[in-house]
Amino acid sequence: MSERIAVAMSGGVDSSVAAALLKQEEHALIGVTLKLQECHDAHGSRSCCGVDGITRAREVAGNLGFPHYVLDCVKDFETLVLLPAWQEYAAGRTPSPCLLCNERVKFGLLLDWAGRLGIERVATGHYARLGRDGSGRPALLRGCDEGKDQSYFLAGLSLSQLERAVFPVGHLRKPEVRELAKRHGLPTAETPESQDACLVEPGESFAEMLRQRFAAPARPGEIVDEAGHVVGEHAGIHAFTIGQRKGLPAGATARRWVKAISPESGQVTVTSDPRAILGTEFVAKDVSWLAGELPATPLACSVQVRYRHRSEPATVRTQADGSLAVVLGRPAKAITPGQAAVFYDGERVLGRGWIAALA
Repeated sequence: MSERIAVAMSGGVDSSVAAALLKQEEHALIGVTLKLQECHDAHGSRSCCGVDGITRAREVAGNLGFPHYVLDCVKDFETLVLLPAWQEYAAGRTPSPCLLCNERVKFGLLLDWAGRLGIERVATGHYARLGRDGSGRPALLRGCDEGKDQSYFLAGLSLSQLERAVFPVGHLRKPEVRELAKRHGLPTAETPESQDACLVEPGESFAEMLRQRFAAPARPGEIVDEAGHVVGEHAGIHAFTIGQRKGLPAGATARRWVKAISPESGQVTVTSDPRAILGTEFVAKDVSWLAGELPATPLACSVQVRYRHRSEPATVRTQADGSLAVVLGRPAKAITPGQAAVFYDGERVLGRGWIAALA
């Protein structure tokens, strides 16, 4: 059945092919590009919402024969995504801004805007799929392309948001998407991958960009080893994340990794033992659970603690405050406060929580 669908168009190949596939199914489409930065901030980068991205999205919409709009989300993006991201860095944690953007902007502001126009669904070019569970609830599934699967970034969406979501390329692999773009004559067929973080030029630090944007003071301090010996100094804790190797003093020993960050003292603790950054237990808070109620008894599942990390077998136990105590079946590298922990049952996303503390 034909539906009215708003397609979030970044100017990249994935959202363009999503639009082409929906147009082929004879849905009534409008294209929408979310403006997340001012034009003078675009720097000519590949950021998804720069001037070039808007131009390409408009060209694709024109080629496929549906209208294109630009939705100004600059102030909202700063308030809902960038400021919380900086607050995490300032607290010695490592944020996951892409999850916030999907939850609050693409399937928040855009979904609300579309609803006011009487548009039923919002489609994106994410590599993820949708199904139904035994109770009829929408189920978020991994994309078929293991190397491009983006279900991790969508795991915080609510059931009501998923009810109105469409992921047309989730069953495809990236080479197939590129081939479809060529077949449909889309100008984005050879467009390079967009950057993960908007406003950041190649080689620029996202954390430092945020610090400057919000005119925040840096938190310089000492770099110490596990015995508490000072091995160097740093210009701000926001420049570090658990497991980091680059940017550390070399010293006379082997390579070093960041083991801990103390926002109170400003100390960054490093280790030369790679086993010291492995962990098996943590607590996840502010949980969004798609699979009904939080588990009443310990649940065996798998968990992914960063986007590029593999899923690890885990046991999850709900605590009295609604947080989840997670015990991994094998040690994982660099479990990092501020990152999202996404829980899976096979290909299905059960939910996500924010890593709050290591046990």
